[in-house]
Formats: sequence, C-alpha cells, structure tokens
Amino acid sequence: MKAFIHKLSEILDKISSVICATILAGLCLIIVYSVIMRFIFNNPVTWQYELTLVGLCWAIFIGMPMTFHKQEHLRLTFVSDKLAPKTWRIYMDAIDLLLIAFLITGIVCSQSIIQTTWKTFYKTIAIRKGVYYLCFPIGCAFSVVHLIDLILNRRPEDAPKAIRGEEGIDV
Repeated sequence: MKAFIHKLSEILDKISSVICATILAGLCLIIVYSVIMRFIFNNPVTWQYELTLVGLCWAIFIGMPMTFHKQEHLRLTFVSDKLAPKTWRIYMDAIDLLLIAFLITGIVCSQSIIQTTWKTFYKTIAIRKGVYYLCFPIGCAFSVVHLIDLILNRRPEDAPKAIRGEEGIDV
C-alpha cells in the first residue's frame, strides 16, 4: 500500500507539472497576443480576460499539490523547530492529518458550487463556469494523496538539522 501511494503521488506530480507548464505557457501566449492586438492593431481581444482567469485558477490549484509533493508549502515552524525528532514527527503528522481533513471538506463543499455553475457559460468563451471551480477539488484530491504519501514515508530522521542538533555554526 505504501509503495502504491508513493507511485501514485509521483504520477500525480508529473501530471500536475505538465498541466501547469502547458497552462502557463498558454497564458503567456494569450497575454502577448492580447497586448499586440490591443496596442498595435487597436483591436482588443474580448475573450482574453475570461480565458486568463480560468487558466490562472487552474494553474494555481493544480500547482498547489506540487508544493505538497516537494514539501515546499508554507508552514509555521516556530513550534515544530523546538521539538525532539520523534515528537516532531508526531506533530507534523497531526498537522498533515488536519490539512487532509480540510482538503476533504473542500472537495465535498465544492461539489455544490460546481453543480450550480455547470449550467452557465462564460459570455466570451465557450467554457462552462463550473470548469473554473472544478480545479479546486481536483487539486485538493491530488494534495491529499501527496500528504498521505508524506505521512507514510516520514521518519524522525527527516526532521530539520536544527532539531537533530546537527546544524553547524556559520562564522
């Protein structure tokens, strides 16, 4: 089970990376195109704003799980940095379990918003408004897998060097 979750986490991270890179490259092209059309040809692109909004939302919420996978998400460490390695692991697992509960709540609660907005379309692009909100539960689900992988593979030895007493003094 542990190996399966880890492999799934790796696959989801690669999927997230490809989706985010594609969306961000597309956003750059759309914005450059829009600027050229507006300022050089004096013909503004009407659909650029809505498509950029949807794309940016997807890039953010599909990129969110990548921060969990790489353990680069924001954390308050003023408490955890003072703990012994074994206590540190218990504390970090508890925090991640709370985060998983929050993400699962987000998945459940976002379903009604998606269902409500799925019937309507944007005015300038042929995309359902529910697509805008769909990235949130997908990002949350990917994040849950990454956090479960972190919990299953975390060891007291993974504690920061300062906790383990191995941090050297820079002169």
